[in-house]
Order: sequence, then C-alpha cells, then structure tokens
Amino acid sequence: MKSSAAFLISALVALAFLAGSVLALGQVCGSYSPVPPVEKKAPPPQIRVDLPGGGHLIRAVSLRDTLEGHVVLAQNAAAPSTAALPGWWQRFVCEIRASDLALLACAVFLLLAGLFQGLWMRGALRASQKAAQASEKSSALMDEALMSAQRAYVFMKEIQVSLTKNPINDEIQTCTLQPIWENTGTTPTRNGRSHVSWKYFERSVPADFDFSDFDDLGNRILSYDAYRPLIVGPKSTALSPVINIEPAMLRQVRDLQGKLLIWGWTEYDEIFAGAKRHRTEFCYQVAVSGSPASHVGFSQYHLHNGVDEDCMKKPTTLTRAAA
Repeated sequence: MKSSAAFLISALVALAFLAGSVLALGQVCGSYSPVPPVEKKAPPPQIRVDLPGGGHLIRAVSLRDTLEGHVVLAQNAAAPSTAALPGWWQRFVCEIRASDLALLACAVFLLLAGLFQGLWMRGALRASQKAAQASEKSSALMDEALMSAQRAYVFMKEIQVSLTKNPINDEIQTCTLQPIWENTGTTPTRNGRSHVSWKYFERSVPADFDFSDFDDLGNRILSYDAYRPLIVGPKSTALSPVINIEPAMLRQVRDLQGKLLIWGWTEYDEIFAGAKRHRTEFCYQVAVSGSPASHVGFSQYHLHNGVDEDCMKKPTTLTRAAA
C-alpha cells in the first residue's frame, strides 16, 4: 500500500512538473521565432511634381529625371530596422521539443519513485530491526523467567532438635542440633559448598563480630577446600553435620547469662550455562525455656540472613581469604 502511494505521488508530481514546464515555456517563448527577420528593401526614390492649379504629383524617379536634374527627391520610406537575434539561452530553452519534456517528466517520476521507495525500504528495515530486537529481548526475558522458575534455590529449612531428658525432673541431659538445607527448585545444585558454625557468647554478641567459620574444635577455617560439599537434588533436602550442645550451656542461656548463636551458609551453581553463583546465609539465636530447662527453640538473628545480594559476604569460587 505504501509503495502504491509512493508511485501515485511520484506520477502526480511528474505530471505537475510537465504542465508547469509547458506553461512556463509558453510564457517565455511566445514571441520567439527561430527564422531571422527579412530585411525590408527601401522603396524607390520618388519626386514631387507641382501641377498648375496648386496640385502636385508624386512619381518614381526615372533615369531621364536624374540626368535632367528635375525637382527634389522625396523619400517616403524610412530606412529598415534590423531586429535583435535571440541569445543562446533563449534558443536552448525555446527549442525544447515535446519529447524532451516527456523524457524529463519521466526522469522526475523515476527519481521521486526511487526516493520514496528507498525511504520506504529504510523505514521497513528499521521496523524489522526493532521487531528483531524486541523479539530477542522478549526471548531473553522468557529464558530468564524460565531459568528463574526452574533454577536451584537452596535455603535453611529447619534445625532439628534431639533431646534426652531426665525422667525424674524432665531436665535436658543431652541436646543435638542438625540444620537441614532444602532445594525448592526443579534442578539440582552444582559445585555446592556449605558450612555451619556455632558459638556461645557471654552476656552479648560483640558488635564487630564477623561471623567467621569455625571447625568442630572451635578453630577458624582458612582454606576453601576444608568446607564440605553440598549436593541437593530438585525438590529435596540435605543434612548438615550434627551439633552437640552441653546442658550446662543451655541452662546459662535460659538464665540469660549469655547467648548462643548458630549460623551457616551455602554456595552453589546452577545447571544453566552463564548463570551466576548463588549464596544463602542464615543465623539463629537459641532460646531455652522451662524450669528446669526442658525446651529448646530458635529465633532469627538480625544479622547474617539473606540470599545472593542480601548476604553479608560474596560467594567464593576458589579460595576464601584468611579471616
């Protein structure tokens, strides 16, 4: 439709150009004549002869009159005037033929048609490029949404508590804690690592505590290879090592003599190529109640809880720096 409109506009412009050219040539070349003007010959000399009675007679001069020297010659015609010849520009313009005008109008039509066609093709190309970019962007968004829905998502599901109590007074005799990781995604994890630490703080947790990683003996872990691998299948769970808590420490927590924190993290990759490495952090404070101590619970601590960008520390892929 756009191409037909372009051809129609080009034809109308060419016709208008042809009509305007004809009118302009008519105005400019209306009095133009390509044949040079013929020089008029002067009439033969005449003499005036006075007649008796007051009249006179005009007749041509003869050879006899010339020899005899008769009356004064009377010239009754002025000398001929020579018309100016047309210039080269007027000759060039006014000698254009109808076929030349038709060819020129055809050239104008083809030029305009080509120009409109080029502009239309340029616009179509731009529209095609925009559509391709929009399609690529939409495809990328769909792929991202699909990966977000299917990627592995690991977090701390719960901390299982196992207690043995004194049958006489129901006081806690032994206490073991075991954090459980869960993957709610539909794909497994890759290159996973995780670690869980705990520490008892007398009175309160220091404000500058950096949540370092400790081994079973309470020493800081400095090598990334020391962390245990974590493999969690789709829609499944994985168990962390068991933590043994002394009953005396639980009584101190119940009596508000100190605080007991359990914290940990996991890092893992997706199965999708090019995806970033993920990290999940958690931290809980142990709460003990009952007199004597008979119940162990947890409350989320205000620090070291987050996923990816919300984590305190960035994912480590090679070697963790010494704390």
